[in-house]
Amino acid sequence: MGWFTRDEPEEVVFKNVVDTDGTIWPAFTDDDGVLWIDVDYDVEVTINGAIVDGQIRGAEVDGDGRIWIDYD
Repeated sequence: MGWFTRDEPEEVVFKNVVDTDGTIWPAFTDDDGVLWIDVDYDVEVTINGAIVDGQIRGAEVDGDGRIWIDYD
């Protein structure tokens, strides 16, 4: 789950995000839309993409940890 960057937020399903180094990470969001990297160790990465329907879409994470996916 994530959020589109449009007037009305819509639910979008993704399972992976991409960091600025091009590394693909398994990820999910909680009920509040906060992004979690799904690994068994602590990691801090800067996200700039999400894989939606097999395509990498631009994405960013806001100060509250919510992911915003550019779907234009």
